Amino acid sequence: MNAMSLYLTAYLIVSGSTPKLALLPDPHTTELTEVERELNKAHDELGAQVLRALGFRSTQIADGDTATRIGMWSQFELNAVYERVGGIVTTRTVQHTNTGETTLGTEITLTVVLPGIATVQLTTEWYEPYGGHDLPLMHAIAELAEA
Repeated sequence: MNAMSLYLTAYLIVSGSTPKLALLPDPHTTELTEVERELNKAHDELGAQVLRALGFRSTQIADGDTATRIGMWSQFELNAVYERVGGIVTTRTVQHTNTGETTLGTEITLTVVLPGIATVQLTTEWYEPYGGHDLPLMHAIAELAEA
């Protein structure tokens, strides 16, 4: 379900002398319902194909992810995918601002081409306390930096 399918317009319905507020679907958005259903179905099917090809047990795309951009919990989880299917590993520096304080982090992205399906990016942020400098994923990053 997406924001458009949840979009409702509030109409003031007056019944007798007591006004009542009711939420009714916006007639302009209900026309898109069938198209949205088809798009959501296609997205879900692509997501299921991608997850199967990557070796995941679940075929349900998590909230916040798309069929072609998937967030991973840790460098260990991302490394497990890298060891199964390979791919190109890149990093970039990201900034986070929380309560006025800005910190820098390193985002690791694994780009995998799944022939006949899609090109997928899996990302996580490096978390130093977890360690993992000896992971094959990290060796690939080091080789990239040396090239």
